[in-house]
Amino acid sequence: MAFQHRPLSEAELGPGVWKVVRPGAPAPLQGMVARGLAPLPPRDLVVALYQLWVTNAPDLSEQAARTVEGLPMPMLAGALGDPGLPPGVLDFIARKLPRKVEVLEVVVRHSQVDDETLLGMSRICPEPICDLLADNQSRWLRQPAIVEALYQNPNCRMSVAQRMIELAVREGLELKLPNIEEIKQAIASRANPREDESSEEDDHEFRQLAQRVIEGQDRVVERVQDAAPQDELGEAELEAEEEPSDEDLAELAGLDAALASAARQEAADADADEDEEDDGAPVEAADERPQIKGDRVSQISKLSPMKKIRLALIGNAFERGVLIRDANKAVCMSAIKSPRVKENEVVNYCANRSLSHDVVRYIATRRDWTKLYAVKLNLVLNPKTPMASAMTFLAHLHAHDVRKVAHSRNIPNALAVAAKRRMAKRR
Repeated sequence: MAFQHRPLSEAELGPGVWKVVRPGAPAPLQGMVARGLAPLPPRDLVVALYQLWVTNAPDLSEQAARTVEGLPMPMLAGALGDPGLPPGVLDFIARKLPRKVEVLEVVVRHSQVDDETLLGMSRICPEPICDLLADNQSRWLRQPAIVEALYQNPNCRMSVAQRMIELAVREGLELKLPNIEEIKQAIASRANPREDESSEEDDHEFRQLAQRVIEGQDRVVERVQDAAPQDELGEAELEAEEEPSDEDLAELAGLDAALASAARQEAADADADEDEEDDGAPVEAADERPQIKGDRVSQISKLSPMKKIRLALIGNAFERGVLIRDANKAVCMSAIKSPRVKENEVVNYCANRSLSHDVVRYIATRRDWTKLYAVKLNLVLNPKTPMASAMTFLAHLHAHDVRKVAHSRNIPNALAVAAKRRMAKRR
């Protein structure tokens, strides 16, 4: 869902604007308006540009959008200073200037701004605007989707996202995040309410780990900027197209070994810390910001549960590949429930016998994934797949794959027997 744009009425436009954008107005005059050359005050010029854009005026709509993007700040400030500026114009400005913090700050605070505009901004806005939206507690308590959008916006600081989500859960807001049950579970399982709080150092650490996701956000921002008035700008349309790098693919190939190495290193670090305490050696003061060292697997493995859960949801294929193997159920389930999970990832996940029963069971319930033949086959061959599901998928396998199942030693005996019976019937 996005703000529903519509042409403004004559009364909303005002007499000065109506004169230059009304149907039948001289084409040269409308061309001057579209290029920002008409002698209009700031408010009237911006409203006129909106009208040309929203009516999809031939040869003028795109030019009007480009003109707004290039307007100087004094001109924009003059327009935004009108307390009666129509909500559609505010949404237009926010769409076309999604990186201009000084403009977005005024839009967020404007008395006429629509909830749908704030929701759209929440998905892609830069860090300072995330902070501003999070501070407007009364607004997002009324519109919980803003909490969901900020939580999934990689530009939003971890401390801000965590504070919002915890308050929203305490207030009993109905949130539709894919992993909301896992988030609630993680919050409830903490013995100390102050445990796992995020600080400025944690924000910096999380931002570094999510850097590739943040860079991918640029493509989403450009999609919003280029959108026409009638284009849908929901979550599905704004999902970043993720292409794993060669480095990611190489790391994913040896992920299980890397995780084992990270666990050994973590244990060694803990032993070293204990030795230092026993020796009474002075502990060096920490830098103002943490220096993240070592490979990314180790860095991710050392995150707190709440940070892992968020990274599992918004991270890329590599981060999901690490976190789906996490021993914490809330973390691994957040990874598999991420809307960014691609079909090729699912094919690999359901073939991995080291993943938890919960992850494999969840995959087996997703019809959009189990329609893939490779997923059916891998689930049948995975001993952690529920027997009822495995039996159902077995009925859809080709003869040569049924033979493979019948001779597998890694699956329950009852499933192998069922495969042998199917082979016998086909003879």
